[in-house]
Amino acid sequence: MVIFDQEGRFIAAWKQLGRPSGLAIDRNDTLYVADSESRDTEGYGHNPGVRRGIRIGNATDGAVKYFIPDPSPTGGSSAAEGVAADAKGNVYGAEVGPKDLKRYVKK
Repeated sequence: MVIFDQEGRFIAAWKQLGRPSGLAIDRNDTLYVADSESRDTEGYGHNPGVRRGIRIGNATDGAVKYFIPDPSPTGGSSAAEGVAADAKGNVYGAEVGPKDLKRYVKK
């Protein structure tokens, strides 16, 4: 993920968020990043050491606090491509391939 200011000047590059396909930021600066493409195997999406899923962290410094892994890591692009969260902390992953919406509830 590459970050620029309003004038297009480079600020930072955060590789800890995988290959973002969707993101959301709530009013508390919590960052939700959907990564539906990272794979540790060769070929499309090759991103060594990174698994696809949803990363939750801080929008200010990019620190990742939580990770929700892809529920079907061996299939095609099944992980969330879009992401949202509600006021109760539930996280929603929109999956394009299977045309599904998954809700993740904090334990």
